[in-house]
Amino acid sequence: MGCCSVSARQAASAGARQDEVELLEIGGSRKWSISEAQSESSLHLRDHVITTETGGNLILDEDEDVQGRIRALNPQAAALWGRTRAELRNFLFAQPIAGWEGESIHSLGEIVWSSLVFMRTCHMEEMSERYLVLFSFQLLILSVDHMQKTFTYQGLIPLAGMSVREVPSDTGCVFEITGSMIESRIISCLSPDEFHIWVLSTRHHIKMANAHCSACPSNILKFLVPCDEPWKKRKLMKYLSYSTILKWEGKPIQHLGPIHYLAMVQVAYVSTGNFVERLLVLFAEDLVFLSIDSERAGIAYEGKLPLAGIQAKEKSALLGRLEFEITGSLMEPILVTCSTAEDYEKCLFHLQKPEENLDTVTVQPPPMVPKKSQKR
Repeated sequence: MGCCSVSARQAASAGARQDEVELLEIGGSRKWSISEAQSESSLHLRDHVITTETGGNLILDEDEDVQGRIRALNPQAAALWGRTRAELRNFLFAQPIAGWEGESIHSLGEIVWSSLVFMRTCHMEEMSERYLVLFSFQLLILSVDHMQKTFTYQGLIPLAGMSVREVPSDTGCVFEITGSMIESRIISCLSPDEFHIWVLSTRHHIKMANAHCSACPSNILKFLVPCDEPWKKRKLMKYLSYSTILKWEGKPIQHLGPIHYLAMVQVAYVSTGNFVERLLVLFAEDLVFLSIDSERAGIAYEGKLPLAGIQAKEKSALLGRLEFEITGSLMEPILVTCSTAEDYEKCLFHLQKPEENLDTVTVQPPPMVPKKSQKR
C-alpha cells in the first residue's frame, strides 16, 4: 500500500448507503426488566448456548418457514392504528416520512415484513417503541407518533455484514442485531410468531445482501470523492458510520465519537517523500487515515494516531504548497499536503495544541498504532 499506513517507529524498524441515525430518543419507552437485563448481560459470555447465524434451533428452510408463518397470520388483522400491514405499506409509500434522508423510499424495493417492536442499544436501560420495516437489503427504523398517526425516520441499516442471534429472556421473543460497523441493538417482539418471522427473514435476507454486495459493490463513493464540497463532506461522514471499512482495527468507528473534520489529502513519510492519497478523518481524540481504492468503491483502514501523542507543524515555506508535518515521540514524521486552503486551516486548527500540553505526553502509554505496511 506504500506510505501512510500510520506506524510507530518501533514497528517500522521491526518489520479496517444511506444515513443511519442513532436510536437514543426516549419517546414511547418502557423499562427493561431485571431478568431481561440479566439475560442480556450474560449474552456475550454464553455464546455456546445462543442461536447464531450458522447454527441453532431456528435454522430451517428460512424462506419456506417464513412464508408459512406469514400465511398463518390473519392478513386482515390490524397491525397498527387499526390498519393492516398492507395498508401500512401503502401509507409508507404514499405519505412523507418526517426526517427522511437520502433517496426515495421507493428505491428500497418491496417490503418483506414490518411490525411494531421495542428496541434499545446495548448501552441503554430503556426500550423505545419502534416500527421496523424489512426490505431485501436494508432495515428501516421508524419512531411512532400515536397521536398524529405518523412515522419519523430513525435510521436505515444495510443488512450486508449484519448478524442475528436470539437473546435469552422471559418472553423468548428477544433477538440482537450486530455488525462490525454498527452498534448492537436489542429487539423485543410482541409475539412469538413475529419473533420467529423477524429472526428467520432477517437471516435469510442478510445472506442475500452479502451475496449481492460481493457481486455489486456500492458506488456511492464515486459521488462523494473527492469530498470538495461541504455537502459531500457531510454525506461522507455519515457514510463512514455504517459502511464496512476493510482491515479495521480496534473499537468500532462509531465509538470514536463524532467526526470533527475530514479531507482528502496527500500523505508521505518524511524519510521517503512518496506521496499517496489518503482520507484524513479527525475525531476528538484520534486521527484516522483511510484509503479509497482506484474504482472509488471501497474504503480500507490505514492507521490511527492519538491526538494526545502528536503535534502538527506548518511546512508551507514553498509557494503554493499547503503542507504540514505530523510528529510524535513514537512515530515516523509524516508530511500532509492539502488541496484547499480550507482543508489546510481546519486540519491545523484541530491538530495544533499549546506546547505545554505536549509535555505530559511522555508519561502516557505508547500509542497503539498499526504496523507500517510493506512498500510495493
